Amino acid sequence: MITSHGETPALDPRWGENTPTHDPQVLAHFEPRHSDILITTAPKSGTTWMQQILHQLRSGGDTHFSSINDVVPWLEKPNAHQTWQQRLQQFAELPDPRIFKTHCTAEQTPGIDRVNIILSSRDPRDCCVSMYHHILNMTEATRAQTGIPYPPSFDQHVEQWLAGGAWYRNIKSWWPYYDHTNVLWLRYQDMKRDLATCMTQITDFLKWQITAEQKARALEYSSFEWMKQHDEKFSRQDSTDKPLFKPGQFIRKGEVGSHQQLMTAEQEERILNQAHQCLDKDCLRFLEL
Repeated sequence: MITSHGETPALDPRWGENTPTHDPQVLAHFEPRHSDILITTAPKSGTTWMQQILHQLRSGGDTHFSSINDVVPWLEKPNAHQTWQQRLQQFAELPDPRIFKTHCTAEQTPGIDRVNIILSSRDPRDCCVSMYHHILNMTEATRAQTGIPYPPSFDQHVEQWLAGGAWYRNIKSWWPYYDHTNVLWLRYQDMKRDLATCMTQITDFLKWQITAEQKARALEYSSFEWMKQHDEKFSRQDSTDKPLFKPGQFIRKGEVGSHQQLMTAEQEERILNQAHQCLDKDCLRFLEL
């Protein structure tokens, strides 16, 4: 909405601040539908994987997309070539069921009581290590565009990751919604252990009917091996063909427990202590922390 003086009115602070990856105008004016699905995760918690899983289940097995973000857009991420109004218009023209990715907290999520929400959570130690490699694998242009500096050391990265607190804010905000009927919360370790069962949970939750052949294709195209071989479909995250990450490095390992190869006992303790300070005991138990 524009005022009579041509100015955009101030937004409720709940929608957050403008950053290279967060546009509060889009969140404030987004019109959710009951058929929408929002993937809500902390960064590096299996977000891209869940985008692929849901797109493959929705499509019955599609390999013809150029970028996963074309078919499962990042809801709040600005586009340098579009106004926020144009971005919302583009979203409005998408066919149902629409699927979006978001890193928003529960408080910032539009339509939280109306849309279908699928959460994936991951061990914070693995998230921290995965983010470190994610930043290292960015091109210089990408780091400049996003304002993310090159970490001079892993130890300093851990300091910055803890200070940023994105994982903690996300998990803490969503835990009260864990047992809501429109929320499905999956754990990364369970997805790695038995993706077929997790896919069944997803289709049951969304009431989607798929054939055995469609599920087999979805499993194949959502495998680490297939995604690694087609890394370019997941590393191009804006509207240009300019590479944002070093070739073949966006889909890296996706392992459970990979933090053990890099993280010291003291770093682990700090990450876990912060989790124990801010999260409910039932939440910690569910997360196996």
